[in-house]
Amino acid sequence: MSKSKKRALIVVDVQNDFCPGGALAVAQGDEVVGPLNKLIEEFLERGEPVFKSRDWHPEKTKHFAAYGGAWPVHCVQNTKGAEFHPALIDDMHIRVVSKGLGDEDCYSAFDGTDLALQLRRLGVEEVWIGGLATDYCVKNTVLDALKEGFQVKALENAMRAVELKPGDGEAALTEMREAGAEINNSADFEKLSPEEMDAQIAALQDRVDREAIRENLRLSPTERIEKLMRMQLSEHHE
Repeated sequence: MSKSKKRALIVVDVQNDFCPGGALAVAQGDEVVGPLNKLIEEFLERGEPVFKSRDWHPEKTKHFAAYGGAWPVHCVQNTKGAEFHPALIDDMHIRVVSKGLGDEDCYSAFDGTDLALQLRRLGVEEVWIGGLATDYCVKNTVLDALKEGFQVKALENAMRAVELKPGDGEAALTEMREAGAEINNSADFEKLSPEEMDAQIAALQDRVDREAIRENLRLSPTERIEKLMRMQLSEHHE
């Protein structure tokens, strides 16, 4: 039986100030919450690591335009704007990585943090990355993950771009792809390989009907729900 590589999910900067209504809002930035929540649930259910990165700026920093930087004040420590989007799943098992604590820009979740060390200690080989924003913090996190030697899946439907210039988002995806990242839609991962099926089955108890489990894993989420509903209706009618 093949053993699938250990993975981690990195959710980049899904904070109030980067979502609609925030100080540095990304258009439709809140749309990443749905697909990311689905992945967070799946990773936690499998016991795989989940990380959330956040900008955690002091009140005065050269990152802000008022002190020589390029950006308006945003994600100041212990403010509402720095909090994660309220609909984003919170769980005691999710690890939080704070960046931008000084004057440096720190776009990447690896920049000035111990994220790489934590991932290596957990034995992670592959990271899945989504969040805000495609053309800044997500892109830089992806590129740094590759430089650190991790395999990377960048989740195109779970990120949105700032687009200071039209086309910045697409250019960022191209740069990530050319650097070695695999660009995917998170829904692509609903279809598991035989090795991934076996890895999930191995985590379950012995003496189970493995072929029945494989058949369920091949179903789409909608098909799984429909099957469960049919089973429940059948039980009620017995």
